[in-house]
Amino acid sequence: MSPKILFLIGRPGCGKGTQLDFLIEKTGFDFIKTGAELRKRGKKDDFLGGKIRETLSKGKLIPTPLVFLIWMPLLIEFHKKKVDGIIFDGNPRKLYEARMLEEVFEMFDWREIKVCHIKISEKEAHERLIKRGRSDDVKKEIEERLGWFKDEVEPVIEYFSKKNAVVEINGEQSVEEVRREMEEKLQSFLEKK
Repeated sequence: MSPKILFLIGRPGCGKGTQLDFLIEKTGFDFIKTGAELRKRGKKDDFLGGKIRETLSKGKLIPTPLVFLIWMPLLIEFHKKKVDGIIFDGNPRKLYEARMLEEVFEMFDWREIKVCHIKISEKEAHERLIKRGRSDDVKKEIEERLGWFKDEVEPVIEYFSKKNAVVEINGEQSVEEVRREMEEKLQSFLEKK
């Protein structure tokens, strides 16, 4: 039985983390928090750990082959466990990643893919990130993060839109309203088989 694959995507500051926790609780699906996995790997005191730490500290994107090094053992484990669904937090971040994931899913015979795009404007993202004031949210880094979303992630959304796999959610509502809209629009997809 093919698990349902949900990519949860949105501009930095769109509230993905909050909604991810809700989706995990609601569905019981397994999940991949790539950032957390990379930070965990970055703690290892070896060449790769050092490189990951260095790249993350500069607010740069980790090269796709390294991301797959993290993903593959998890995906193989999910395949073995015959999970109902998998939620990716904030990925894929590049078209290249999306196509590579599709190849893996095809090999595993996983067919059901949806992209949940929590949509907020660049202006809204900027304001939220400034308000958050996290150390990685200084002005220059905010510009960079919003820049890579436009350059790298928007083509991913466009790619899946052409496959009618994107569900758009208005992320500029309250947390409860975003949640409600997600439940409504993803209801049949999130139901267990």
